[in-house]
Amino acid sequence: MHSKQRVVWDALQKNRFVVLAAGRRFGKTILAVIVLLINALSHKDSLYWFVAPSYKQAKMIAWRMLKTFSTFFNPKFNESELSATFPNGAVIELKGADNEDSLRGIGVWGMVIDEFATIYNSWSVWHEVLRPTLTDRKGWVLFISTPKGKDAFFELFLKGQRKEDGFISFQYKTTDNPYIDDKEVEEARKTMPDRYFKQEYEASFEDYIGLIWPEFNKSHIIEPYYLQGAFDRIGAIDPAVTGTTAALKAAIDDEGEIIVYQELYEKDRRVSEATETISEEGVYWLIDPSSKARHREKEGELYSLYDEYTDNGITAYPAEHDVDAGINRVGELFKQHKIKVFNTCKNLIWELERYHWAELKEAITGAQRPKPYKKDDHLVDCLRYLVMSRPSKADMNRPETLSHVSPLYKLKELQKRRKAYK
Repeated sequence: MHSKQRVVWDALQKNRFVVLAAGRRFGKTILAVIVLLINALSHKDSLYWFVAPSYKQAKMIAWRMLKTFSTFFNPKFNESELSATFPNGAVIELKGADNEDSLRGIGVWGMVIDEFATIYNSWSVWHEVLRPTLTDRKGWVLFISTPKGKDAFFELFLKGQRKEDGFISFQYKTTDNPYIDDKEVEEARKTMPDRYFKQEYEASFEDYIGLIWPEFNKSHIIEPYYLQGAFDRIGAIDPAVTGTTAALKAAIDDEGEIIVYQELYEKDRRVSEATETISEEGVYWLIDPSSKARHREKEGELYSLYDEYTDNGITAYPAEHDVDAGINRVGELFKQHKIKVFNTCKNLIWELERYHWAELKEAITGAQRPKPYKKDDHLVDCLRYLVMSRPSKADMNRPETLSHVSPLYKLKELQKRRKAYK
């Protein structure tokens, strides 16, 4: 352990509940596995948990590390249950907070709750489900997370700062890990939105107020120009049965810049009408994943908006719908000037200039998790879908094929006709 990890370890020897707010790559998971392993080896017939926001995350984050660290001590691994049983009878289990039923009715000696800030309904999961499992043994807990605004994790952190009810808390930056190259962190500072850099790398509890993308400005708005056929085309659709149907199309140039060149923004538009407007050969389409829900009836069968777009000639793929990650990524690209918008996309520009955080409601646990204000956000959702597809740079060595509607195609056709006439 490096020195700051050691501080947290020492605190666990004297305090029942330890809260660690730390930046990315601080070494939170390594610390968690070491804490669980040492406790398991020190107490026979004991039970310890590593609880992640989901079972899948628990497996991805900690399972391989637990197996690597504990192999020397000859435990029996159960791959299906993600558990390690040691010769002294102690057991370490990996759990997901998304399955509350698996967390009830068992006495636990201690646990690590990983990324507490991203656990859905984290306050009730802690108080109603996890806290009671510690009663028999008066078990300990290490809460570890990168902050996500001033939410339930922030409340626990404040409790630790005040040293209330057996809590103590610590806050460390990514650079407090001596094995992290400071230059890498500085590169991140240059490219990430300030709010997200402070949160992700400096473990700062940021207020989410005002505009979501203050990085967007007039320099991102450009006059339309001819987009080469070698540029890949991607499109995104935010569909609606009633209400506003929105879509964006973008080209990716040889520098990896995303150039948004067309929008659709119309109310009560039939799918057949929308596809007729936006249809274009060679576009890779993305669509709101909720569109695959089949709750419409057509000719006696359940049908979805996704099915209807497919029937009308646009085969789209479900978009990545992680809102937090999408907002962060779009902000990064605006800061790097990697997104440009044709000034003809007036509705998108209007939304970008107004897209803001919802007012945070206060509860007994403090402010709720920050969310975008859900109004006038159809096209900005489409922009998130485009960005989260991680489009690659255009291959400029690829032969250019021109659409019959492109200005250059029409010019070449005119030149051919003139030559033939002569």
